[in-house]
Amino acid sequence: MKFTLILGCCTAFALVTGCTTTPMITTMQRDAYLQQFIGQTSQSIETNLNLSSIGYQQAFSPTRDNQTLTYTVIRPISIPAPIAQNPADLDSGAIPIPITPSAQSYDVNLQCKIVFRLENNIAKSVYYTGRTC
Repeated sequence: MKFTLILGCCTAFALVTGCTTTPMITTMQRDAYLQQFIGQTSQSIETNLNLSSIGYQQAFSPTRDNQTLTYTVIRPISIPAPIAQNPADLDSGAIPIPITPSAQSYDVNLQCKIVFRLENNIAKSVYYTGRTC
């Protein structure tokens, strides 16, 4: 029974981490993409930044002050809701495999901020706030 529970949890975790609705990019790819805007003006960043290419959606218009250009972004993901297994299968020693139909999932928008630090309207660095970037 312990093995079945562990395997079920591991399978569910694999399904959750593998079922996003946006392109999967690595942290290094995201960082490299955003670093190319360092040295550019805030107007150039606003014109050329394509957040969807790194798996984000812009939630609001960017905000700008003398020191920062800030994008509030969301990363939509879909978390599958596993279907309960037949109890008779559990008694027979079968290993349950969660099956998730496409209509049974939770859609979640993870939100964070991408902040360009500005000096004289030129981006000097970029950083992130929030744990979901």
